[in-house]
Amino acid sequence: MAREKEKPAWVPTAITHRAFQIAADGHADCVRKGSDIPYLGHLLGVASLVIEAGGTENQAAAALLHDVLEDTPLKVEELANMLGGDDGAIVAGIVAGCTDTTFERKAAIKIEQENWSPERKAESWWNDRKKPYVEKLAAASTGCHPYVLVSLADKTYNAENTAADLRGLTGDNRSAVWAKFNVGLEYQKMWYRGLVEAYTADNKTYTDGERALLDRFIAAVDQMFPD
Repeated sequence: MAREKEKPAWVPTAITHRAFQIAADGHADCVRKGSDIPYLGHLLGVASLVIEAGGTENQAAAALLHDVLEDTPLKVEELANMLGGDDGAIVAGIVAGCTDTTFERKAAIKIEQENWSPERKAESWWNDRKKPYVEKLAAASTGCHPYVLVSLADKTYNAENTAADLRGLTGDNRSAVWAKFNVGLEYQKMWYRGLVEAYTADNKTYTDGERALLDRFIAAVDQMFPD
């Protein structure tokens, strides 16, 4: 007897197409840090991780758009309207959950910090952006906050890429990798270790697919910070 063909969990609809177009247009001139790789590759990679972990179409669409509020002037309401309908509002809400600052705020920070020392900038980066994000993430339950999976996919993609860049390097060569980022090794370690604690908080209940992704994230963080 012929085996019945498996059916996909969901079939892409107009919201996926709209999300891709908005992401492709919004990040058209962007590249990955320290490279000429189109930033679209990161967005597609994060969406792929979400899909493979069992995410919904709305979560996959949000994965394509997870940086759009930070890297373009779009507001949450504008994004929801561009996507359209109830699902558009849901996707925009997921994207907002993944966002720790806005395009407008980033521009203002750049002006405010023009004469700041690197140390003061790093402290602000942690205290004003990353620490509040970690705290918000720690308080979010997986069942009620669909952005948790999208956030996890984004951080896993980043962590695995950085771990690959660091693999086999020592001394100054490792320092050169960290130099690509806005803050150095110690703050990056606080950030990623804080994320691990947030993703493993007691209020998190993961599906098998999500748990596999979480395991990948933890493994990558351990590779990045072996001590």
